[in-house]
Amino acid sequence: MNFIETRGNDGNKPVSVSFSQALLNPMASFGGIYAPEEIPSLEESFLSEHLDQDYKSLARDILKIFQIDIPDDLLESALATYDGFDDPANPVPVVKIDDRLHVSELYHGPTRAFKDMALQPFGVVLSGLAQAHDEHYLIMAATSGDTGPAALDTFRNKPNIKVACLYPDGGTSDVQRLQMVTEDADNLKVIGIHGNFDDAQAALKRLLSSDVFRATLVEKHTQLSAANSVNFGRIIFQLIYH
Repeated sequence: MNFIETRGNDGNKPVSVSFSQALLNPMASFGGIYAPEEIPSLEESFLSEHLDQDYKSLARDILKIFQIDIPDDLLESALATYDGFDDPANPVPVVKIDDRLHVSELYHGPTRAFKDMALQPFGVVLSGLAQAHDEHYLIMAATSGDTGPAALDTFRNKPNIKVACLYPDGGTSDVQRLQMVTEDADNLKVIGIHGNFDDAQAALKRLLSSDVFRATLVEKHTQLSAANSVNFGRIIFQLIYH
């Protein structure tokens, strides 16, 4: 399946790319992203066949519908990250509240943030593709508390990936701050800024749009990528539990 730009083409980026290309280089023309050329639908038969399947089997079959160009062994390694959740067979338990209300619990991953559901497998895929292409990537992130710990955890010691994470000092919970500042992997950098999350996000956007910053990274044989929702590689793992 092809992935296309959402805001037209500026002549500097490809109009259509594969899933792996969209994952490695998610920023499209005019500040847009790469999204599927068409959204596949699930037939009623698919739903009935998967009612009693474990989560990894469901994920595997949904991803096949998107025809993503990820090697099977890499995809299996990514899905194996769910083995680190509280219940590997059911990382997203659906709990009955009453006869009319059921709740999906999305906090059973290693950092207790719902973003573990997507970022845990995403980190494996991104690092694996970077190694396969013999490329190095810098992930820039700004967080108000959830994304930071989850991104740092998934990319900890991952080959060919470095992460710089900005957070507002005093603007997260103590638990989230400690999750971030106690990370000691060589490929992770955590920076607390004086200001709020909007300030962190603004600083990040200035860096991402800076030609000088990108040129400096190129000199160091490094490219920019993203782990937030501009990257369909993360979104696709979120689609599964929705």
